[in-house]
Amino acid sequence: MTNEDTGRIGPVKDHYFLAIGAAVLVTLLWSTSYILNKIAFQHTIGPFTLAGLRYAVSTLTLVLIRLILVNRKNIAPEVDLQKKRGRSKLQPYYIVVLGVTGYMMAQGLQYAGQMLITPTQTSMVLSVGNTAALIILDVFWLRELRGRSSFLGILVAMTGVVVFYFPWDFGGSHFSGIVLILASCAGYAIHLALTRHLLKNEKANLGDLVLMPMAIGAFGMLIIGLTFEGLPSFSWTLVGIILWLGIINGSFAFSLWTWSQKHLRAYENSLINNLMLLEVAVLDVLILHRNLSVIEVLGLLMVGLAVVFVQIYSLLKRPTQ
Repeated sequence: MTNEDTGRIGPVKDHYFLAIGAAVLVTLLWSTSYILNKIAFQHTIGPFTLAGLRYAVSTLTLVLIRLILVNRKNIAPEVDLQKKRGRSKLQPYYIVVLGVTGYMMAQGLQYAGQMLITPTQTSMVLSVGNTAALIILDVFWLRELRGRSSFLGILVAMTGVVVFYFPWDFGGSHFSGIVLILASCAGYAIHLALTRHLLKNEKANLGDLVLMPMAIGAFGMLIIGLTFEGLPSFSWTLVGIILWLGIINGSFAFSLWTWSQKHLRAYENSLINNLMLLEVAVLDVLILHRNLSVIEVLGLLMVGLAVVFVQIYSLLKRPTQ
């Protein structure tokens, strides 16, 4: 069986199951971020300050890794210049937009929402909001999806949210948290759609779309955080959480996820990513001692299955069109 037969890139037999394990490990790491954020907030650090510090650490780590890799490969300057000439240069305003939408909005507003609702609620609203925002943006811009099944899946997912929150006692903090999370979903959708547009039209390479936008987003969130939230009281626990979020859950996890994408099909990555719904709920119960009722579990399952259906349908139907 060749790689073309499976739709994967790279050695299938050697790396397929290893890639599955790596992808599952990444979802576990990302799921712990929801719990670690809650613990960090107890140390009187604001959401934008926390997000800014996390991605500042991630940015510095990525820069350090690049410098190490370049030195190990001993790339000659003239060869490096030849490579750069063949690449399209990303316009500065695209970098700014990607930094604002992908980090200041998608991450900063998400962290602000996480202060007001539980990790399980955050994970569930994000799953519905991100998928719904992408479909809405697809209708008016990318136009990659076909058929009505995606919209049906979103309707079922939103029904799951309604069931989860039954009897719908939205206090001020709960409602504000949901609004902030949904606003972060809009930033996520714009960032992802613009990224896909730039790559599809060969206006940028993948490396241009990560480091500089992350640096701009981190700097912007730090300015907002330190201006409106003030300087936090650093403790060893808080410093450890920030370093873990930035290095392990950030640089390491994103690099490992990217590697797994070379050996797994797109829908396989998407399915594994949806494990986070269950993982966050379990961690929420085990570590933060949340209690989930039968109705909440039912709503959670409805959301998870609906989002999985939307992604499978969208990803499997494209090759046949």
